[in-house]
Amino acid sequence: METGKKIRSFVVLFILLCVGVYVGIAYYYMSGFSFGTWINGVYCTGKSVEEVNEELLAKGAQAELEVIYPILGGEKQQAAEQESRRFVLDSNTVQFDYTRPLKQLLQRQRPLLWARNLFLPEGGYEIMPEITMSEEGEKLFAGEFLADGTVQAESEREACIRLEKDETTGFRLYNGKKNRFDEEKALQECITAVKQGEKSIVLSAACYYDMEADAEEKEQEALYRELQEFLDFEIIYDMGAEQVRFDRKALVDLLETEGEEPFTFARGEEGKLKWDEQKIASSIDTLAEHYDTYGKPRQFTVTGGGEITLEQGNYGTQLNKKAEVKWLSEALTERKSTTHVPDYVREAYARGENDIGDTYIEINMTKQKLWFYAGGTVEIETPIVTGNMVRRRATPEGVYYVYSKQKNRILRGPGYASHVNYWMPVKGGVGIHDALWRDEFGGEIYKKEGSHGCINLPLEAAENLYGMIEVGVPVVMYYEEEE
Repeated sequence: METGKKIRSFVVLFILLCVGVYVGIAYYYMSGFSFGTWINGVYCTGKSVEEVNEELLAKGAQAELEVIYPILGGEKQQAAEQESRRFVLDSNTVQFDYTRPLKQLLQRQRPLLWARNLFLPEGGYEIMPEITMSEEGEKLFAGEFLADGTVQAESEREACIRLEKDETTGFRLYNGKKNRFDEEKALQECITAVKQGEKSIVLSAACYYDMEADAEEKEQEALYRELQEFLDFEIIYDMGAEQVRFDRKALVDLLETEGEEPFTFARGEEGKLKWDEQKIASSIDTLAEHYDTYGKPRQFTVTGGGEITLEQGNYGTQLNKKAEVKWLSEALTERKSTTHVPDYVREAYARGENDIGDTYIEINMTKQKLWFYAGGTVEIETPIVTGNMVRRRATPEGVYYVYSKQKNRILRGPGYASHVNYWMPVKGGVGIHDALWRDEFGGEIYKKEGSHGCINLPLEAAENLYGMIEVGVPVVMYYEEEE
């Protein structure tokens, strides 16, 4: 019994002691911040408002202001797109004072509830200072604000309206009088936000204004609208594998101009814009220069890999430039959108930059091989015999085409008359045919026992080739450099 009383007495005394200590701590720090008080990472227990204010200021108080403003483009303000700049304000720009928020915090603290400070997040309380911006501070902030690249760039846009060249659309209306940036209004909005302790501000529409266009600029605006309407069509040249578009960008370059300025246009009857015949002819020359292949060297990738240059042949494309100048002039006058297949003096089997295409006959006279490609797939591969090299009857190199097909033909020449079942001429009297008088093909037969210049095939290969090809199919014939 005595032991139990002693334990109870000890517990009561311990509790009274703890309460006394707890109350003593509360009483001791009653004139300052409670025990365990941290503010903005500074230990403030027992310190007065003035002492804490000095420590916080000495720590280096600063504030940030994020200025958000729309990206301006062309004639319209694109409010959906925005940029922002962040400005850091320190004691060189503004004055900070934590007195009021510290007093408010001190009033909220209850001395007897100091223990709850032990459970605050790391760093304790977070408070913001009051900000005062002096006239000198406003000047410093203005210098920082206006020195910012993007904002200043908008304010320094050339204040004029003019029509000018554009790589994408051919022409555009530069309007530097719309959405001008009012530096003073923007600055005042920012200063007000700083004084109110705001961390972010979106510049209002009041910070932008439009300048009035003068008479000359109004003419430029009218010309821009006229061009948009006048050139509201598209002519597409169907070049086979490719298309050449005469869109607004290309069409504006076909208008007749006056003087050296890019947008001083000549006028015809009733004051309408005029097409320039010389520019039209030049555009067709450019088209022909790019797509004409007849008589020009061409690159060819041979079977097995490697690229060769072929400079001879009768195959290729040649635009009828005279007819096309006439057609394009009429089409421009009508100003209607259309797709046009040009007229040719010579038209290849395939049209486009690569007019050999993927259907052709390839003859490698070094390897004495013939391949027939249809749609890019080898349909025939056969050994051959070409022109006799010793007797100087070599088969010609170059790009040619099958210009006829005939069965049961008698081939005649000095001292010979030979019957062939399948005759496919490619250049004058040189052609592809069967040769029943031969038992072997390929190898080096051609060097001493070759043909008079033709390409000899086994009967079955000649028959198959005759049945598969059409007149006009290109024939590529070449010698390779032997290693």
